[in-house]
Amino acid sequence: MRITNRLAGSLLAGLLTLGMAGPALADTPEADGAQSAAPAPQVTYDARYAIPAAVPASSEAKVAQWQDMKYAMFIHWGVYSSYAGWYKGQKQEVGYPEQIKAWGHQQTWDSRIPLQGIPREEYLATAQTFDAPNFDATAWCQQAKDSGMKMLLITSKHHDGFAMWDTATTDYNFTKQSPSHRDPLLELSQACKKVDIKFGLYFSNIDWEKQPENPWTNANTLDEEGYMDYIHAQLKELLGGKYGEITELWYDMGKPNPAQSDQLRAWAHELQPNIMINSRVGNDRADFEVGWDNEMQSEQTQGPWESAVSIFHKTWGYANWDDAAPTFKDTGYPDYTEEDWDHIQPVDNTTALRKAPDGAKTKTTEIVGNMFSTVALGGQFLFNVGPKFDGSYDPWDASVLAGIGDWNRAHPGILRNSRPTHFPIETWGKTMVDDSHIYLGIEKWPADGTVTLRGAGANDISSVKLDGSDAPLTYKVEGNDLVITLPAQPDEILPVVTVTTNGAPTYVPTGLTTIGTEATTIPATSLEKFKAPTPKTGETSFIASITSGDQVASGVTVSFETQGFTDAYAAYKVTIGDQVIKGLTVADLNAGVGPFAIGPNQTARVTLEYDNPDYILKGFGKDATVTSVTVRAATLSTPAVTVEPETVEAGKTVAVTGTGFAPDSAVTLTLHSEPVEVGTATTDASGAFTATVTVPATTEAGAHTLIASTASPLAEASAALTVTPPPAPAPSDDPGAQPSAAPSPAPEQGGKGGLARTGSHGLLAGAFALVAAGAGTAFIRRSRRAKA
Repeated sequence: MRITNRLAGSLLAGLLTLGMAGPALADTPEADGAQSAAPAPQVTYDARYAIPAAVPASSEAKVAQWQDMKYAMFIHWGVYSSYAGWYKGQKQEVGYPEQIKAWGHQQTWDSRIPLQGIPREEYLATAQTFDAPNFDATAWCQQAKDSGMKMLLITSKHHDGFAMWDTATTDYNFTKQSPSHRDPLLELSQACKKVDIKFGLYFSNIDWEKQPENPWTNANTLDEEGYMDYIHAQLKELLGGKYGEITELWYDMGKPNPAQSDQLRAWAHELQPNIMINSRVGNDRADFEVGWDNEMQSEQTQGPWESAVSIFHKTWGYANWDDAAPTFKDTGYPDYTEEDWDHIQPVDNTTALRKAPDGAKTKTTEIVGNMFSTVALGGQFLFNVGPKFDGSYDPWDASVLAGIGDWNRAHPGILRNSRPTHFPIETWGKTMVDDSHIYLGIEKWPADGTVTLRGAGANDISSVKLDGSDAPLTYKVEGNDLVITLPAQPDEILPVVTVTTNGAPTYVPTGLTTIGTEATTIPATSLEKFKAPTPKTGETSFIASITSGDQVASGVTVSFETQGFTDAYAAYKVTIGDQVIKGLTVADLNAGVGPFAIGPNQTARVTLEYDNPDYILKGFGKDATVTSVTVRAATLSTPAVTVEPETVEAGKTVAVTGTGFAPDSAVTLTLHSEPVEVGTATTDASGAFTATVTVPATTEAGAHTLIASTASPLAEASAALTVTPPPAPAPSDDPGAQPSAAPSPAPEQGGKGGLARTGSHGLLAGAFALVAAGAGTAFIRRSRRAKA
């Protein structure tokens, strides 16, 4: 059965917003027509099943800080920028222009045709004209910051081996060969610090000064004698402190063996402990995954990961094919295909967009869409724009960067303190959230003028507006969904609707399923999953959302129907809240994992992941999937507690008996309303306990409540207790006797008095204690049974 009632906001949001008053919200009349400025009137549902909408960042500080950048600048700049994709008057048709030294004006992908590369002497002569009179490091960094970027990352050395810094390892460097004798990396590191953005470095693992050119694959080994020592010497210069803090190191290409990848990783971390290393270090030794060139993710993806995209996909260095012919003569061998191979082929002169009407707006729209989609799916967007040989930026390229900056300033919530969400990807687009907003990026404007965000109906909404407009939008809640009526489509690159919430945004899982003592099978369509960023490795986790209604479910077992899973890479683990079972095999997953326990009135998230894999960013396998999850509870019970006697004198004891809790659970006994812990107990195999506790002698006379609560699973029950004052002391016959002092409470009973004020709910204190202790994401909701 599914939970079908509309849910109105999480406990934490309620506590923070309502000043500890609890999650209950006032009821409103049934909906009757669309409203603006406020939702259509409707019945308010409780918040039992709401979980935080935000997908949390990494628990590791340096990773979380890196993830928070979201948007960064990538710059390819070197001797190759002089050629701009041309050599000897012919357009380079094959390969990236930043590799033109090897390709020359290659005209075919037929690898049997000898390369027509640029001789070293000629390339060096070009380097000796690399004066870059228009290079302004501060202007570059400010341009990146104005676009919304939080880091600038530049090529320190590309495959051509030409070092862009003042290095003692080779004379083949900018400082030595350029007529200006400047150190561009030093100037950029200082400029980044000046304008307050991070600085990062690209570093090619291969070096055509030391290795043969093989641009077909760029899969050179690093086995040449002394080559790893050469790399180490260069890394010590780059990361040793002269260039400041390096946030990211972007290794590229080559085919290091596992030991070499270990060394590359260790050297970087030794020199810069907080540096983040990309996956092209090889052999799954990375801090984050980068995937293929210009690759975009389309599913919610496990982090940390980055998408590197160039302004023109056919080039990373500067190229100018704006006026190039639309065809070229491919001179491959005739037997390469069944057709005559010596023929004219059409080509995509991608930079010709610079000359197209509204070309800059077209490109800006494309890149803003790429950026938003990447950060909404949990990644960092690394956007590459290569400057010219003289150090200037093509005005058209600069206008695209400026356009992206304009969009980011119009929608500041997207990149500022925001996180991807658990909300489903909708046909109209994706969402992000911060502490009090849901941002809906409308990637595809709906024909019917409405957008529905599933799972958002539990939020306490303050306003709904289109960014850039103060006019409120009409919205309503239908069941578990938020439905917003849009205005006329604005003339904007990517419109954003901002939903302001009272408290942190919450999500009620769309696949939430009620379980019982009979087996309940949850189909794949009701599971949440996270894709691995490592290419072609499938998912890293599957999540089923379940509830046992207003009862405790004990002896819960979970079985997974899997396809394509193996035990070859790592064991598996299954987690529900803070309950974890590790070291599992595929056979274990199929047979059933447990026992677990689930508390009442909450969502429990059943998560399947690898158990301590060598590389956490690798998935279960390209063809591996979970087709269904089956869940069954051994027992369902309702927690209850009694006290004997029900009326007791302050300072005396009472017997407490509890039933219906999860077996073998730690119980905390608290006297309210000023909460004071008066004892603990442990339930037996049936979920029952007995304990004798002392009512503090300082307890004020009146009506009180004794609450028994468990933290794992989260559950509680209460009983009324009347406290009477102790008898007054007998008068003394000794006129010199001093009045006796009131007895001090026992240490284990706390020490807070004034307990006669009633009305607080012990569950609230318990929930906050759990949050403070990091006990998970389970939330207490109002105790109203879900409609099934």
